[in-house]
Amino acid sequence: MKKILLKNNVLKKAVLIIMLFVINVYITSCNFYMDNIYEDIDNDDEQLGFVVDDIVDMGPVKGGQINLFSTPPDTLNPVLTKNAYIKDYLAFVFESLVELDKKQKPVPLLAENWEVSEDLLVWTFRLRDNVYWHDGTPFTSEDVKFTFDLILNSGDDSIYKGNIENIESYYVENDKIFKIKLFEPDSFTPERLIFPIIKSAAKFTGDMGNAEDLAAGEDELEDNNMEGEEIAAGEGIEAATGIDFKPIGTGPYVFKEYKKDEYILLESNEKWWKGIGEGEKGENLPYISRINIKIFKKNSSVGDAFQSNKVDVVHMSRAAWIRYNGRMDITLKRYPSNEFEFIAFNLSNDILKETEIRKAIAYTVDRTKIINDIMPGEAVASEFPVIPDTWMYDTNVISNEVSLEKARALISESGWEENRNGVLSKRIGWRNVPLELELLVNNDNDTRIKVAEEIKKQLSSVGITVNINKVKWDELNKRVKDGKFDMVFLGCTITPVADISFLYSSKEIEDGFNIAGYSREAVDSYLELILKENDYSRKKAFFTNLRNIINQDVPYLGLYFYNDAALYNKKIKGILNPGTWTKYEDYTRWYLSF
Repeated sequence: MKKILLKNNVLKKAVLIIMLFVINVYITSCNFYMDNIYEDIDNDDEQLGFVVDDIVDMGPVKGGQINLFSTPPDTLNPVLTKNAYIKDYLAFVFESLVELDKKQKPVPLLAENWEVSEDLLVWTFRLRDNVYWHDGTPFTSEDVKFTFDLILNSGDDSIYKGNIENIESYYVENDKIFKIKLFEPDSFTPERLIFPIIKSAAKFTGDMGNAEDLAAGEDELEDNNMEGEEIAAGEGIEAATGIDFKPIGTGPYVFKEYKKDEYILLESNEKWWKGIGEGEKGENLPYISRINIKIFKKNSSVGDAFQSNKVDVVHMSRAAWIRYNGRMDITLKRYPSNEFEFIAFNLSNDILKETEIRKAIAYTVDRTKIINDIMPGEAVASEFPVIPDTWMYDTNVISNEVSLEKARALISESGWEENRNGVLSKRIGWRNVPLELELLVNNDNDTRIKVAEEIKKQLSSVGITVNINKVKWDELNKRVKDGKFDMVFLGCTITPVADISFLYSSKEIEDGFNIAGYSREAVDSYLELILKENDYSRKKAFFTNLRNIINQDVPYLGLYFYNDAALYNKKIKGILNPGTWTKYEDYTRWYLSF
């Protein structure tokens, strides 16, 4: 068998303080974003009229069609598309080796199970039997290899390129065994393999190598390598990259037709391996027979399309769904987004380098009050870039609860005293310094400005003066890069991989996201232990210990995750339970009532 050896060309992660992209990028664990700019939906409330029909739910029945919204596709290849809508909908057609459950834990999908060597370098995936592509051919390890080949040779065309950058080599052992070898141990390897698998079209010749090569040393592996540039010559890979790519998957829906600028039609797969006899009455899943994906020219049309019943399901960010809140003529389900808001402290600042001051700020800022007063129901409080209710989030950890008494005590104990003007100050070096800090906020984010004003008000109650400086994004970006700030209000989008080293590792100070300049040996150690621990109970314990240390040091003031929402036409029934990583949870059990 041929063997694929990847070059060790892991790119350094640069600080990306950028506008939120249209799709979740999986290369790093977090991307900073400028603002909460989502669907540009007309806010004319007069257009919000719906007729409330009496819809009787008679229980699960098969049949019917739902309509979904999309902008024009760039490609119908699920590993190459950058269109967020198309990415979501192609997941109805294609499946991955691994998927995430609502707790963000990896569970088998096309992979029946997996094993890992003691050093966490060699991963063996056993594929399911009796899984077939929609054209009737069996699903094999060769399909997995072809998908890896395609991602590897896609340049920057695949959003999943970063998922495999730590993979040194990968192997087809037989039809049902696929193995990979990593450059560095990574316990989050299954979480990185959530990308869709496509049907192999590659025709390579020669020996593919054997499983024993996995145990070979570096020199031996290099003797048998095949560089990515050589693979790119395969006609099958070239054929998979264009708009004419025909989606043939293994999932619950079959691609039937694409009419440019009009629709993409999917039909239920009555032979879906996971759905046979799984209905409430022993029928096959999915219940809904057809999914019609309507093509609209502009993303801004999504609101009008839902209003006019042209589409039946939409997912909206906080900026869009809040005007539907409380409506009885639709079904609205909120869930935490992956957008985390926080304030970064500059730990080189003479005032903020004092842990007592950062702790005092944490004891003073009331996240719950901020959410209830400014955005009720639109966010969930979190001091940590981990979504509450996920597997690594320990509810027993004691956060820095609001206590003005503790805050004032910490300020006093660290030597700050009122001067004759009633301002807290103390001598630092050769001068008297007032307890006064600047908070940078980008001037086009109204929500952040309102939250900053509330934080300023709350901190004034313990004698900390905050001066809010509303600046253009480019200026804020430059000042952060140059380290010329006291505090800065930022947000980031986290990825499915629960590796939070992007914000807290000392390795991320120079060329990464750790803009606070936070460095602590114990934190670095726990971050490494998490990457090298495959037992989830032990890994959760490491997260808990890590979180306790960070709550003591407070290098960042975590605030909240925004909530997104799914909006459904009332005729859609079944289990409507969207999550951060499972937006279309249990969609095969949706059904229609009229």
